[in-house]
Amino acid sequence: MIGWEKRDARLPAMRRSIVALGMVLLTSVAGAKFARAQAAAKTQLTETQVLDLQKRFQDATVAADAADIGKLMADDALFVHGNALVQTKAEFLEAATKGQFRITKYEIKSPKVVFFDGGAIVSGVEDVALALRVAGAQPLEVQMRVSAVWIAKPSGWQLMLNQGTPIQAPPSPPAAGGNAAPPASR
Repeated sequence: MIGWEKRDARLPAMRRSIVALGMVLLTSVAGAKFARAQAAAKTQLTETQVLDLQKRFQDATVAADAADIGKLMADDALFVHGNALVQTKAEFLEAATKGQFRITKYEIKSPKVVFFDGGAIVSGVEDVALALRVAGAQPLEVQMRVSAVWIAKPSGWQLMLNQGTPIQAPPSPPAAGGNAAPPASR
């Protein structure tokens, strides 16, 4: 009996040691993952590199290159179109590669880049042309004010949000001969 009593007395101490060792291992693994994520977030790109990412995304969209679009967009990205349609990454990929319309032109003019901790915003005026996926269809050309949010992720920089707002044409001037008459009231 004496031998068993000594062994039983050592079990709680061994259990505490095993639990402590497990906690140390878990903490170090979590710490390493956190450190990698922090290092990726601190990787700041230059303005030229961010604009290159934006151009690459636009070119991939025009080419309907699902693989490149997929790499450039974050899994939880949102694409907000000028008509207020909101698409997830999967929905945008489907529309850009197999949808009714095909983007034939997607170019940003005079882009501005604003950096924030872990990311950048690209803003500017874009010329966009959409064509029906029908031979001979004339493209619809639209000018949009866009903002694209790029963030640093452990896997690299990815597009998190793209939002476009159509630029409306200025109103037509009044007809020659003076002011237009107000509408008649009933």
